[in-house]
Amino acid sequence: MALDIVKKIAEIERQGEDIVKEAQHKANILVQDAKKKSEEIIIDAQNNADAYYNETIKKFEDEAKKQVEPMIEEAKRRRDEIKNIPKDKMEKAVNMVIERIVNSHGNS
Repeated sequence: MALDIVKKIAEIERQGEDIVKEAQHKANILVQDAKKKSEEIIIDAQNNADAYYNETIKKFEDEAKKQVEPMIEEAKRRRDEIKNIPKDKMEKAVNMVIERIVNSHGNS
């Protein structure tokens, strides 16, 4: 009878060791899965952040272009007006500016 009890205890201990080994194996698998999942989450978060950054930059660039385009068009229009000033008026304007410069600095 004592031998049967010892054999049962030995069997129970072996089963306990098997259960512990299986639990450790499952725990290792869970840890590996968790690490893999966390890496995927980090990659997804980075991709989402990059997409948001690019989208935001594009939005602000588009808004800036909308604001700047009328200014550029106005500058081109003024440039064309200046280019189309008759030569005689341009010469008179240049002479007037030169005269003012000479008079203001000539009297110093």
